[in-house]
Amino acid sequence: MWLSSLKYFTKFIVGNDNEMPFIPLNSTIPGVALGVWKIEEPEIFFLERVKLYENEWLRLSEISHPQKRLEWLSSRLCMKELLKITNNVRVESLNNTNGKPYLTNNPHYISYTHSNFYSAAIASRSFEVGIDIEYLKHKRNLRTRFLFMNDRELAFFDATPEFELFLLIWSAKETIYKLYGQGVAFKNNILIDLDNFVFGKQGILPVVVDKGDHRREFEIHFIIHDEFLLTYGHDLLPKEEPVRQ
Repeated sequence: MWLSSLKYFTKFIVGNDNEMPFIPLNSTIPGVALGVWKIEEPEIFFLERVKLYENEWLRLSEISHPQKRLEWLSSRLCMKELLKITNNVRVESLNNTNGKPYLTNNPHYISYTHSNFYSAAIASRSFEVGIDIEYLKHKRNLRTRFLFMNDRELAFFDATPEFELFLLIWSAKETIYKLYGQGVAFKNNILIDLDNFVFGKQGILPVVVDKGDHRREFEIHFIIHDEFLLTYGHDLLPKEEPVRQ
């Protein structure tokens, strides 16, 4: 079971016998790969292993907070480990006009996420993907639920006011936003299908994107670990080629 891989950090040997806390996860979606990184290293560790190019250096230069820089860098190294990308091939991580990340010289659809001391990456050759990770020890103001939950979701949460449920609803909508793209409102367009949802430590959260003129159904897979909550999903419609522009 893929849950067992979360009980320890699998070590991968790279370069000069340096060990890295990369956690490969067994995705419950066929054709989709994902992994988690526990951030324990200084910035120089990542800079020595992630070969950045001009646009990536520019993006990193825009991040001033030391922890945020670690999160960004670790998510990129997590993707390299996930797809076994070496520095011998020029593979850049860029964003298209819709804000979605993509890799040059690589056929995978990808998505990144990071939160405090964890980052994660997801990839697929056939489907658009989205992922979100939330650090459970980072407390949030539960009153913000009114900003992203609709009336039905608020009633459901108020009946079971658990912090993990609060984060799960938020994280699932964040994953949908990354997967679907811009132009969807968390509260009014991304709707949790509460009639077909059972709250637990892992499972599938049915989600509907309803924009009035069209309606799309998604399945968001989730896992609640001792230290983080992870949601991920894919577009049920296969794509021919990632949008690069």
